[in-house]
Amino acid sequence: MFPVLFSLGPITFKTISLFLILAFLVSSFIFWRRGREEHYKEELLFDGFLLSGLVGVLAARAGYVVLNAGDFGFSLVRWLDFFSYPGFSGSIGLAVMGIYLHRFAKRSKWDSFEILDFWAPAMALGLAVLHVGLFFDGGGYGLASTLPWAVTFPGSFAARHPVQLYFAIFYVVLFAYLQWAEFHYRTFEWYRSGKKTAQTGFLVAVAMSTTGLVHVIFSFLKENPTQLYGIGIDQVIGMVLFFVGVGTLYVRSGKELPFLKRRRHAKVERL
Repeated sequence: MFPVLFSLGPITFKTISLFLILAFLVSSFIFWRRGREEHYKEELLFDGFLLSGLVGVLAARAGYVVLNAGDFGFSLVRWLDFFSYPGFSGSIGLAVMGIYLHRFAKRSKWDSFEILDFWAPAMALGLAVLHVGLFFDGGGYGLASTLPWAVTFPGSFAARHPVQLYFAIFYVVLFAYLQWAEFHYRTFEWYRSGKKTAQTGFLVAVAMSTTGLVHVIFSFLKENPTQLYGIGIDQVIGMVLFFVGVGTLYVRSGKELPFLKRRRHAKVERL
């Protein structure tokens, strides 16, 4: 592994820092390019992306601190010291980013689901780059394994699942599919539900559901997953993300959720 890219005296530049920068540049470029192609205001669009990223990072840190309260206590210094006490909850950060961007788009009177459709493939490729960086950094590895591609990471005496690369491969495949689906999903009869045009939101719904499912699967390969009352947090968040994604896909296809349909019928009968 190569956790340190170079050192100049007391200054150390870590490999993960480089990949964080690359991930931001890649994802922001893809998001900006799609918005420009659809003639959105570029400055406002980038503001929304940047602000959602900042809010997401803060939420990811806050979520990690809350879920690992025993390690942080009530020390504000530990909460804010990312270097001495590292840790972020990626799932929480992503969820908050998406929610913020959705609200930002609505305030700007844009099609919020179209904006999220721009965001989904951008984040997929950015996360692929980030997980490659995590692999070189040596963090976030999985359980011990005897598989041929298992890797011995610094600080570990046994070869382990390179979960970081599993995620990177998944996000590359997801990005490739979303790029293809962007120009084809409007022709899917099951999604259009017989209508002449398909609603936006297909890409982000697919991204949410598949990402949630993969997070649940890969959580079983992780070393010391974060738990709350004996339940894996990654599994809970993954399942919530999966069902929200499936529900979004169902509703945006023009169908109505059964419990909402029953509630609407009950209101009509009372009238």
